[in-house]
Amino acid sequence: MKKLNLDEIRRRIDEIDEKIVGLMEERLHIVQEVALYKKQNNMKIFDEKREREVIEKNLGRVKEEELKHYIEVILKDIMDSSKEYQKYKIGVSREYVNDLELEGKKIGYTGVPGSYAYEVLINLIKNNMNMKKGTDEENFKNIVNFASHRELVEAVHNRKVDMAILPIENSIVGEVRDSIDLINKKNIHIIGEVQHKIEHNLLGVKGSSIERIKKVYSHEQALMQCSDFLSFYPDWKTEKMTNTAVSGKYISDMENIENACIANLKTKEMYNLELLAENINNEKENYTRFFIISGKETVISGSEKVSIVTSTKNESGALMKLLEVLSEYNLNMVNLKSRPRMSKPWEYYFYIDFEGNIKDGKVKEALEKIREKSTYLQILGNYKIYNLI
Repeated sequence: MKKLNLDEIRRRIDEIDEKIVGLMEERLHIVQEVALYKKQNNMKIFDEKREREVIEKNLGRVKEEELKHYIEVILKDIMDSSKEYQKYKIGVSREYVNDLELEGKKIGYTGVPGSYAYEVLINLIKNNMNMKKGTDEENFKNIVNFASHRELVEAVHNRKVDMAILPIENSIVGEVRDSIDLINKKNIHIIGEVQHKIEHNLLGVKGSSIERIKKVYSHEQALMQCSDFLSFYPDWKTEKMTNTAVSGKYISDMENIENACIANLKTKEMYNLELLAENINNEKENYTRFFIISGKETVISGSEKVSIVTSTKNESGALMKLLEVLSEYNLNMVNLKSRPRMSKPWEYYFYIDFEGNIKDGKVKEALEKIREKSTYLQILGNYKIYNLI
């Protein structure tokens, strides 16, 4: 067996690394040209099809099968770094407006008419200062519904809709786990937030009563939020559905007096259901935060909240040093959550909300310092909070 010389092996690795660094620097210069072209031609920075083609093409050049997985991880990191560099160097076209431009826009939500997201969307349209006064049919004709959050975000990303309403967090049961990850992955923007009071009700078909109920349908979060009420009826079976209003439509279609659903009063109206028990939440002060998302970065006049997603080196005190930047600039952090990085086990993204406006000099300086202390940074949005009735 050939005797190995560690110093010689390391020297060869150093030579290869030197070439890689030079090539990466050259690649990033070209990436800058690509970003400039995209900006001039109003193209998205993230082109999912092109990214997949690049990765697959280069994996086809790998000669040793067992190395493919590791090279794929490296290629994905290169693509992520390229996207971040494009946004950092070229910037994103940011539009400043007085209020959301909803007139003539296609707006998406998840579920069916009557859902909480639908209710939020209707209220948003009715309270928008830029909407012309017209009939409900005229104002709501461009509303589009989707079966899942993933489909909704894909539609925003692919510009099939101009904006959408996406639930992000409930004050009782916490975050809607997939929503924030989808926003980060697809590089779309948060342009507003709506805080909506949730009032769950037990609904049945006409002629039904609580005594006849055997099965209750609803979204899993609604079932959790009404667990105290449901505990009084241990014989009832519960069935999870994709959406509260979907459960209302389902029991309406089934016309079975033994079925009930947990939903809002809008669902009762939409599907001609009977109110069996009102306001059955565990907690009466129950709110859900919804994000208004768009493929175009828009900042509304009076925006007072900034959301970012970042990652740090996996070393002691790294996150603390990053958060100290907010304290240094007297910026109030209102939310901090961690989410796993799917391609990198035991590494995490950190989602941070803080009060401020991106036009403010101290906010710009703080974000630049955070960028220096992080291994990844994306500004998800600077937006206004709408409290709608």
